[in-house]
Amino acid sequence: MKNSNIVLSVKNIRKEFIVKKHFLTGKVKDKVVAVKNVSFSIQEGKTLGIVGESGSGKSTTGEITGGLMKPTYGKVFYKNKNIYEITKKEFQEYRKNVQFIFQDPKGSMDPNYKISDIIAEPLLTLNICNNKREALKLVDEILSKVGLDDNIKNKYPSEISGGQCQRAAIARALVVNPSVIICDEPVSALDVSIQAQILNLLKKLQKEYNISYIFISHDIGVVNFMADKIMVMKDGNVVEMNEAKQVLLHPKQKYTKKLIDSAFIN
Repeated sequence: MKNSNIVLSVKNIRKEFIVKKHFLTGKVKDKVVAVKNVSFSIQEGKTLGIVGESGSGKSTTGEITGGLMKPTYGKVFYKNKNIYEITKKEFQEYRKNVQFIFQDPKGSMDPNYKISDIIAEPLLTLNICNNKREALKLVDEILSKVGLDDNIKNKYPSEISGGQCQRAAIARALVVNPSVIICDEPVSALDVSIQAQILNLLKKLQKEYNISYIFISHDIGVVNFMADKIMVMKDGNVVEMNEAKQVLLHPKQKYTKKLIDSAFIN
């Protein structure tokens, strides 16, 4: 059933990675199944938290949802349209509207480019701006929105702190005015005090821009702070999914209880 409030959804996605093939026949001898039959949807302006230990399949799920890799089986829908059956123009619109923020912001940025050029690049690549001068004007506006001083734009990623770099990564994702941002462990590499600042910034921006988030983390305490709904993954499977409060107060699975016990929840 179609729901106009659902921005992005996946249905029965599965991802297999081939580990070994027969050297003569090419027949698959060994494979790893990273994601097994996962389905979920994300509503406009809401946050779905995906939580699980390392190797649970949460990041692979995020990358499939955001179009960075194809599932072995299953479907991804953007505004009720299968992204593998849409026109080239529609796919470009989907790519613009689904952005990423990664764990290592410096690793996701070209060290040879200044921050202003890094943030301006998607504006020019996606033809949102006609020229660089137009793009740089939007860069100035977005830097202010994420709490960065104007002088940051002329620096390289190596010249600024991890927290500043993550703010710049948020600016790069936000500058194209997306519908959804997939946040893959966006604070796990930062100091605790900086983590709180970044999480509060993401919440503030969500309210201002009505963005949907898919927030991926191994820390269920962080996910609880951010999410409206929590999806718990283990060994590529969804073991539990419910409203965030219900998952935290009334977990159904022992694995979920283990994640809660290992987190620092106030």
